Amino acid sequence: MNLLQITLLLAHEDWVYTKGWIVTIAGFLIVIIALFILSTIFRGVASYFTKQDAKKLEGLKEEVKKIAEKPKAKLAEGEIAPEVLTAIGMALYLSTNLHDEESNVITIERRATSWNDKNYGVRHWKR
Repeated sequence: MNLLQITLLLAHEDWVYTKGWIVTIAGFLIVIIALFILSTIFRGVASYFTKQDAKKLEGLKEEVKKIAEKPKAKLAEGEIAPEVLTAIGMALYLSTNLHDEESNVITIERRATSWNDKNYGVRHWKR
């Protein structure tokens, strides 16, 4: 091999390594830019929905104020207020329907299906 061939061979290897670094850096930059764009989009969507929720909350606050300002009907003697009845009903519901009674026994039965049938197996062992 003469000196020119050796020089060309070394220059070619350097170019290959340079291409590898270029591809690596370009890929890294593409990923970083894509993550920045996605995070910007997600922040925008989150702020949009936060503003929508704030508007709904303001509307609900106004409705609650209107309801609170309404004059309450006077109750007859011995009559219970609807708010109290609602609270009692909710307390009874929560205290009686907490959990179902469970037997704490696990019953798993094997059933023959096409998925676990020995006849459809790949290997047929000869006995």
